[in-house]
Amino acid sequence: MLNSRSLPALALTLLVAACGGGGSGGSPAVATAPPATTPAPEGNIVTSVPPPTYAAGSGSLSIFNAINALRSKIGSGLLAQSLLLDKSTGAHWSYINQNGISELHGETAGKPGYTGVRAADRIAAAGYAASVSGEAIYSTVGTDKYATCVAEWANSVYHAALLFASTIDIGIAANNFNPVEGASTLCAVEVATSTTQSAQLPGAGSIRAYPYANQADVPFVFFNRTETPTPVPDLVEAGTPVTVSFETRGMALTAPIAISQFSLTPAGGAAVDARILVNKGGKLGPVITTNGPALTDDANMQGFTATLVPVLRLKPGTAYTVALMAMVDGKAVNKSWTFTTAAQ
Repeated sequence: MLNSRSLPALALTLLVAACGGGGSGGSPAVATAPPATTPAPEGNIVTSVPPPTYAAGSGSLSIFNAINALRSKIGSGLLAQSLLLDKSTGAHWSYINQNGISELHGETAGKPGYTGVRAADRIAAAGYAASVSGEAIYSTVGTDKYATCVAEWANSVYHAALLFASTIDIGIAANNFNPVEGASTLCAVEVATSTTQSAQLPGAGSIRAYPYANQADVPFVFFNRTETPTPVPDLVEAGTPVTVSFETRGMALTAPIAISQFSLTPAGGAAVDARILVNKGGKLGPVITTNGPALTDDANMQGFTATLVPVLRLKPGTAYTVALMAMVDGKAVNKSWTFTTAAQ
């Protein structure tokens, strides 16, 4: 496992328009006619994007391909390169390179390379009008470790939001750098949806997850204290987190999500001891409640999502089955899938 510097949290500011259930107008139906229903919204997942202009063999191209490959397998849709987000992300990468990694997400006015305090400020300064935006940054000791950046974002609690975000565009700056702390690889991405775009989401009844069904070589350990803020801070290390997103297009925000089962079981064994993290409050999505398993309220979690964090590292080279049962948007969900951890 590569050593890494602290992993700052992915901060996605999600602006969700509330929508209620549909109804029909006009004359009432006669008694023999079936009741009128509102069709479930179809998904609008992006399945193709223009080829990016990142240089062949560059860190930015590696990150672009890796993120979109994962999002495609999960069912979240592809992200398109935005030159304006590239400009914003590149400026912040340069700021960190000049000033060190102590200000990974923030910037201080007056320091070399300053373009804005927050990611949203920097995105606006680059000329991108965002309704939704977010940022993820990872620094790994050594050079040319771009694959590690994406793998660590995926094998996390908060950074995994990058894989489920309903955003449309992405900007990337990934390269070797040499600040006062020493040579490293710094990967920075910004994702956003502009004020003229619509969020991309799957259709009603869809559940997205990471690790995804039949995934192989899944990491078996999560060094949770390298992620900041630190999820389940009482643990020194944990098993690989399993994240599910319940969010779909046209989903009502008024109906709570009620989880009755969310478990992880190795082949031939018993369900692992785990914490289930959710944002219960309903500020970023529907209220999330339980009909069985204990839920830990975590304000750093994105709305519509739940993450199962095993309290011990998983077994290497082992098939694990996830079982999920819940009431979502007024409908019962009962799904299971299997993934296999990497060899020792």
